[in-house]
Amino acid sequence: MVWQGLQLKAVLVALAIGLVCLFGGQWLYNKYGYQQSLQQALAAQPQVADFKLEERSDQLVVTVRLRNPGNLQLTYKELRQAIGEALGSRPFTLELTDNRDAALEEVFYRSQFAIYQAFVQGSFEEMEQEVNAHARAAGAQARLYLDGENLYLTLTRGDRFLAAVIPRNPPQAAPGGVNPSA
Repeated sequence: MVWQGLQLKAVLVALAIGLVCLFGGQWLYNKYGYQQSLQQALAAQPQVADFKLEERSDQLVVTVRLRNPGNLQLTYKELRQAIGEALGSRPFTLELTDNRDAALEEVFYRSQFAIYQAFVQGSFEEMEQEVNAHARAAGAQARLYLDGENLYLTLTRGDRFLAAVIPRNPPQAAPGGVNPSA
């Protein structure tokens, strides 16, 4: 069949080949480009049990399940650096998962008030004492690390642990109480 001097069969075959090459190239880039380098980078980290990679609204989300957080501040920074090197300029978010239980979640819940009060008032020593008191009452141990960006909290009880990275400066709400990043 000929349409305006072009063979329609040849045009359709060329279009199909072009689409296969385009989507195949994208798949190969994802598989062997950043995913393989990310897998190699995280496999070299002893604290990483496993990880999951997904894409959410033009940003990669790397969810890492920890074996043991150790010094959570150091662990988090090492993971961010390794992921950043593997992904290059691609934007990403790092999320940590742990093996918490209900008692550790309760300690974390009770500690949040002191934590956020410390962010506002700068009463970090009082916050540490209160978090440690909540942890001791539940038979757990708390370790807190602080830098200019985050508070790093590890709660340990037996073979269970909770690892939380809490931003010191969360995104601000827009006028009218609407948070644009939510």
